[in-house]
Amino acid sequence: MAIFGAPLGHRRREGRVSITRLSSRAGLPCPVCNTRSELAWRHPEADLHRCPTCDHCFSDPASIDQQEQYDPDYYQKTHRNWFNNPNVKLFFQLHDVITAYNPHASILDVGCGNGNLLRYLHERTPSMQLTGIDICALHTIAGVELRQGNVFEIDVGRRFDVVISLAVIEHVADVRTFVQKLRHLAKAGGLVILLTVNDRSLTYAAARLLHRCGWSRPFHRLYSKHHVNHFNIGSLWRLLTSEGLVVLQTIRHQASLAAIDVPADNSLAASVLRISAWGLFQLERLTGRTILQTVISRVTAS
Repeated sequence: MAIFGAPLGHRRREGRVSITRLSSRAGLPCPVCNTRSELAWRHPEADLHRCPTCDHCFSDPASIDQQEQYDPDYYQKTHRNWFNNPNVKLFFQLHDVITAYNPHASILDVGCGNGNLLRYLHERTPSMQLTGIDICALHTIAGVELRQGNVFEIDVGRRFDVVISLAVIEHVADVRTFVQKLRHLAKAGGLVILLTVNDRSLTYAAARLLHRCGWSRPFHRLYSKHHVNHFNIGSLWRLLTSEGLVVLQTIRHQASLAAIDVPADNSLAASVLRISAWGLFQLERLTGRTILQTVISRVTAS
């Protein structure tokens, strides 16, 4: 996860994009609500759009020269901080939510990465039936069935009490089809749990402000091609409810500082940025405008 929000454009208080930045792909439909959306900013890696209806921010997939590759290096090198420092506090909360729903639940983790959540759940409650899907091949995890493949293509062959997907949907261009797939994989009345970013967090806002002041590195990291969708709390809620899910709870939270990729050229700059990030995180906790959101939703019984 890169540190340091709407891009320039749509909202008056954040400035207007100049006519020289207009894109031939202006007016793209929002992937959440299908509203024609304005070009907000032309990032070095992707054209960014902002929806005037649901405030969702997204990249134009056609403007990305090369899609990100999810190979072993993605987990072991590129984003090793994120995968080497799992959010145990969140895992604890999710375990409590799941056991309150069904202590012996069958659980599918879509985009399970290196399996940190599945290991945690197995250690806490070995009776849970755990399955993980990821594009990359994974090492064997005790008590967990692992399947390699793309969730849009793989046939799991059954439905689950709980379907979880942490920090995946922001990488997916067709978010509506993705949510439909998760809903289909869950049993009627089952839970669907999603973690993603919050584009209206204070961290994103700080990146936008710094960009306007002439320092663009944090902005470029947050809005890089790494994420093609930048949800806010309202746009994620709108997407889920429009696909027949009932939102039960939104957990507003952050990752640990150790999990953050800090864009700095030397150790002194990295230290300054980490202190700044720590301060931002404290403000986010006080205001509720946190950089991460995890939504607990339920599949309607019909």
